[in-house]
Amino acid sequence: MAKHKAIYIMLIMMLTLSTLLPFVETAEAYGVTNHEDVVDVGKNHFIVLKEDGSVWGWGDHSYGQLGANGSNTSSPIPIQKADGNRLLNIKAIAAGSNHTVALDRNGEVWTWGRNNQGQLGYTTANSFSNLPAKVTGITSKIIAISAGEYHTLAVDENGQVWAWGRNDYGQIGTDCNPALAHVQVCGVSGIIAVAAGDNHSVALKSDGTVWAWGRNTVGQLGNGETTDINTNPTAVPGLSNIVDISAGANHTLALKQDSTSIYAWGFNSSGQLGDGGLESKLRPIQVEGMNKVKTIAAGNNHSIAIKEDGTVWTWGRHTSGTSSNRSTPIQVKGLSSAIAIGGGGDSDSYILAVKEDGTVWQWDKASSDSTTKLPIFKQVSGIDEVMKPSEFPFVQGSQVLFRYIGNAGTSSVEVYGNFNEWNSIPLDDTGSNNVWELQVTLQPGEYIYGFKVNGVWTVDPLNPNKTIDMNDGSPYSVLKVAPYAVEGPIISNKEVTFTYSSYDFNGELELDAKTAYVAVIGDFTAWREVPLTKQANNVWTLKQTLEPGDHAYSFIVSDASTGPRRVERNDPLNKNIGTNAVTDIPRNRFFVSEDVLSTIPVSGITLNKGPKLNLIVGETTTLNATVLPTNATNKNVSWSSSDAKVVSVNETGRLTAHTAGTAVIAVSTVDGGKLALVTVTVEKRADAISYPRVGYKNMGDRTGVNPTKTWYIKFNQQLDLASLNENAAYILDESGDKIPVGYQLSNDGKTLEIRPQNGITYKKGANHYLFIESTVKTKYGLQLREPVQMKFTIEL
Repeated sequence: MAKHKAIYIMLIMMLTLSTLLPFVETAEAYGVTNHEDVVDVGKNHFIVLKEDGSVWGWGDHSYGQLGANGSNTSSPIPIQKADGNRLLNIKAIAAGSNHTVALDRNGEVWTWGRNNQGQLGYTTANSFSNLPAKVTGITSKIIAISAGEYHTLAVDENGQVWAWGRNDYGQIGTDCNPALAHVQVCGVSGIIAVAAGDNHSVALKSDGTVWAWGRNTVGQLGNGETTDINTNPTAVPGLSNIVDISAGANHTLALKQDSTSIYAWGFNSSGQLGDGGLESKLRPIQVEGMNKVKTIAAGNNHSIAIKEDGTVWTWGRHTSGTSSNRSTPIQVKGLSSAIAIGGGGDSDSYILAVKEDGTVWQWDKASSDSTTKLPIFKQVSGIDEVMKPSEFPFVQGSQVLFRYIGNAGTSSVEVYGNFNEWNSIPLDDTGSNNVWELQVTLQPGEYIYGFKVNGVWTVDPLNPNKTIDMNDGSPYSVLKVAPYAVEGPIISNKEVTFTYSSYDFNGELELDAKTAYVAVIGDFTAWREVPLTKQANNVWTLKQTLEPGDHAYSFIVSDASTGPRRVERNDPLNKNIGTNAVTDIPRNRFFVSEDVLSTIPVSGITLNKGPKLNLIVGETTTLNATVLPTNATNKNVSWSSSDAKVVSVNETGRLTAHTAGTAVIAVSTVDGGKLALVTVTVEKRADAISYPRVGYKNMGDRTGVNPTKTWYIKFNQQLDLASLNENAAYILDESGDKIPVGYQLSNDGKTLEIRPQNGITYKKGANHYLFIESTVKTKYGLQLREPVQMKFTIEL
């Protein structure tokens, strides 16, 4: 009977609140991240995917791993089909021990190589096939693939795992639908990526959890046991917020979404777990010294990672030289700007890496320095223009394209960021393969943002650049928009910079334009083509030092619309066009002045405060930047904050402290990128209220709240409106002052609405506190069982 002597409160924020608050939920939705491998290594063969959708390979061909016209070769060759044509239209590849798998853009799987255990997914006359062929009998489009020693895994667009090949340890699982040609793995769903080891299988779910099945003799399933045969997928305990997985022969890797942690478990005889020892681990442990990690890969007995700075790190078998192992990560020298990696090997260890420029680099023990025993990359000749892994947001000049890949259950996707003052902007369903997109125009700068998918907050799965809010632990994706030209060419004394962008020309992003070649021709080149170079922001540039006078020029372009031909185009950034009286050809014109001044470059920048600065919540101050030398030609600077929710900075250097925490304020020069930093620590006001209160039920923290927010608080019984007053239900600011609010009951008297009185708004960036005291009563006189508290922070 005691349950009738108190009323219960549920701080249910209802649909209206979930629409206004982007950060109510924790990061639980991940979507399909980039698991489309463009390089991979088997035991002794190497596979690479080129931009044109063709697959190339080299190494061992004993089982037909290199296609119809393959042979044992140390030079890359294209994979050919039975008809003599190249295998094309491929979007992802995977190398098993002695077989190869490819995924085409129609969602169909191709396999070739060894087939002694059915790992190709179809019957051949021999135990191998050098003829790439489609795997039939799969009823849905495939979005991800992986190849193990004798088995193959695939994920369809509905999140279901398919498997075929050897199953003596349960690595292809239990079949949910025996009537189909291949195993539909029971006991696991919502999958976005798979990884196949020698005899175990691993899957990543869209909720960030990891599942595994198959052989577990040395703990490769991470469940704390060593049972040999495991047909039922089970969750790896202790793992959450995972965005990438990889499986070696008998060990497994997982990358956390904040890029600070790589987890490893399983066999460790060569140090492949990276914990400084050689003992196998039955549960996940953290790899030592790894942070800011972009992607991971596992070879048979070694592990690899690319950091955000493009460096490649490895640990495990032979990674300290020709015959010695290493149990902690070491950088593989000789390569920077890596964007993709693959690992493999057997008695030897191999790494393939792709550089930003599309070139391929290889490491094995033979390429390690014989004196220092340090690993060094060597470039692979005969192969370039490797396909770059899909990475979003796609930035081209001022244009930013957000993309989210959902599933059949995705009903809404919204983006929130500091570029739109944390307001919701919905992404559009493209109607193709559950892809949602939004294109916006942004000024140069660094931004933080995230998605709400079906009302649940998530970082952008396709963006490897992430940060964590130091206050509440919320994750955000980071977007950088580089400076871009708005007119052309840019003339600085005698130095002329030409810029070409497909979007400037015809409003088409490079994703579709696929520009392959851009050159400039002009009187200053004797009308010969001088190629431009493609930049990281998907535009093409060229700098030339020219003599004073009038000049005429055009671009020569080859792209998707021209095919292999090259066509002449005018510069869309230059409206000055003149027609040659003789040739009657219209071309862009510009003028380099005789009267030029010497450009004085920036040598440095200083600030009037720092390197450390302390502020109180609500306090403002201004930083003054001095560009050196004082007579530098270009003194423009840009300001940014590492955490604008702690302290923000505007374009004039004015700081505003919003909440307790630490952030770094950076100012950089446009000319030369010189940098000055100030670390700002924000503390609460001395007269701030004490929070949380003891004895109050804590309903959590809310951030990004609208300045005129109405709270909807649902009770299980009808309330007595007379019991609601400024001492029973109230909101305090940081100083403990009450905010004037009004009350209203709705939903048959069970839902209390609390809103600021007319004309009152919450201060942007400030903390506020909502309290419901136990003096609140029902219409029948029953008191609230326990008082309630909640903290909320107003959006900037």
